[in-house]
Amino acid sequence: MVKTTQNLNITALEWTVNCMALISLVFQVLFPHTAMAAEAMVAASTTMNTTLEESVTSRMIGNTVSFDGLGTPDMVLASAEVSAYTSTPGQTDDDPFTAANGKRVHDGMIAANGLPFGTKIRIPDVYGDKVFVVEDRMNKRYTFGHFDVWLDTSRKEALKFGRKHVSVEIFYQTAAEAVK
Repeated sequence: MVKTTQNLNITALEWTVNCMALISLVFQVLFPHTAMAAEAMVAASTTMNTTLEESVTSRMIGNTVSFDGLGTPDMVLASAEVSAYTSTPGQTDDDPFTAANGKRVHDGMIAANGLPFGTKIRIPDVYGDKVFVVEDRMNKRYTFGHFDVWLDTSRKEALKFGRKHVSVEIFYQTAAEAVK
């Protein structure tokens, strides 16, 4: 008996939604305390518009490695919310110069919930090719899709940054990077 296969033509958006559902399941198993953030991520993925599909598709074509060595993003959020914070009372906990991962705050650090420490983030619309690393957390009320860039400045300057709705590229940490 000869088996025939059907031509499976999955769009980039369908592929992205399926991947996000798988990521959600992995997060729920490995990090039960972030299950709500993972569920929010899946819910957000089902409402994505064609802009994300075009963005993902354009990044999949060629699959080249950029000069910074990150390659193509594992995920692109078409309209993530990005804000800024400083090491001032009212914006941090009782130790304003220590991030949630135990390291001292520094340029290039970003706070995000629902992503593992070490995840790399690019915000091309605001910072070009600058790479940020998730090393801090935000208040529990912020779920996946919110990012807070640490700035070595005054609170007044951080407030001038405001809240921006921009495209964010996410690069998950590889197993080799996690061992370092």
